[in-house]
Amino acid sequence: MSKLSSFTLTQRRSIAVATIVSIVFAGWFLRSFFILIVFAGVLAYLFSPIHRWLQRHKMKKGSAAALTLLVSIFVVLVPLTLIAIFATTQLKTVVGDVASFMKTFDIGEASGKLVDLINNVLKNIPFGNYSVSQDSLLGGIQDALQAVGNFLVDSLSGAVNSVTGLVSSLIIYVYLFMSFLTHGGKLIEMFRQLNPLGTKISDIYLARASAMVRGTVQGQFIIAVVQGLFAATTFALVGYADLFFVLFVIFTVMSIIPLGAGIFIIPLGIIMAVTGNLVGGIVVLLQHFLINSNVDNILRPILVPKEARLDSALMLISVFAGIRIFGFAGIIIGPTFMILVVTTIKVFLEVYRDYSTDDEKLFTDK
Repeated sequence: MSKLSSFTLTQRRSIAVATIVSIVFAGWFLRSFFILIVFAGVLAYLFSPIHRWLQRHKMKKGSAAALTLLVSIFVVLVPLTLIAIFATTQLKTVVGDVASFMKTFDIGEASGKLVDLINNVLKNIPFGNYSVSQDSLLGGIQDALQAVGNFLVDSLSGAVNSVTGLVSSLIIYVYLFMSFLTHGGKLIEMFRQLNPLGTKISDIYLARASAMVRGTVQGQFIIAVVQGLFAATTFALVGYADLFFVLFVIFTVMSIIPLGAGIFIIPLGIIMAVTGNLVGGIVVLLQHFLINSNVDNILRPILVPKEARLDSALMLISVFAGIRIFGFAGIIIGPTFMILVVTTIKVFLEVYRDYSTDDEKLFTDK
C-alpha cells in the first residue's frame, strides 16, 4: 500500500506547495550566506576524492572529513593568504615609489609619443579619418584607472567587513565543508528525489553542473594561474621584479575572464616600448602572443571536460553577469547557471520536439 494512499489529492497538493514555499523561504533566509555556501560546496566537491580515499583506508568518516579539511586549507587557503600578504606588501612599496616617480615623470612627453603612435596606426584604417588627442587619451587613462581603483576598493571592502565577520565566516565555512563532505551523497539523492523531472534528468543536470565546476575551477583556474605566472615572470625579467606578486594576482584574475589579461598586457607592452623601454615592451608583447595565447589552446582540451564547454559568447556574458550579481564568486556561479539553462533547453528540444543537437543524445540506455 502506497504511503500517500491515505492522503487526498488536495492534501498531496498542499504538501507539494508547502515544500516549494519552504525551499524558497530557505533560499531567501540564507541569501546572505549564499556565496559562502557555494564556496564550501565547491571545495568539498573538489576534495571529496581525498575523503573517499581516506575512508577506503579504514578511517572513520569524521576523521577523514577533518583531515580533508586540513588538506584543503593547506592547498587553497594558505597559498592564497601568503600571495595576498606579499602582494599587499609590494603594493604599499610601489605606491610610495610611484608618488616619487610622478614628481619627475614627464607625462606630457610620454603621452605625446603614445598619441603619435596611435594616430599613425589609425591612418592605415580604411573608410574613415580617425585620430585621438592628447587630452582625450589622458582623460581615458584617468577614467580607466579610477574605475579599476573603485572596483578593487569595493571588492576588498565587500570581501571582509570586519575581523568578527571574517572569524564567523571561517567558522561557518568549516561546518559547511564538513557537512558537505559527510552528507554530500544524501544531499544529491534528496535533490534527485525532489526534482519533479525524474531521476534520469536530475543525473543529467548534476553531471553538467559538476563538469562545469571542475572545468571552471580545476581547468580555468589552473590555466589562469599558469598565464599569470608567465606574464608576471616576464615583467619581472624586464625590470619590474618589485611588482611580481601584484602583477601575478592581477594577471591571474584577468586570465579567468574570457577576455584575458591581454587587455592589460598589450597596452602596458606598447607603453613600455614608446616610453624608452623598447626591448622590454617587445619581450612582453612577444611573450603574450607566442606563449600565453597558446597556453589556453594547449591546456583547455586536457583540463576542461567536454560537457563544460560553452560557446565563447555565452561563456563571456555568463562570467560578467555572474560577477555583477555575485561578485568574484560569479566566475564559477555564472557559467554553472548558464550550463544548466543550456541543458534545460536541450532537454526540452529532445523530449518535446525530438530535435537532435550537436551533442550526443541526452537520453540513451548506454
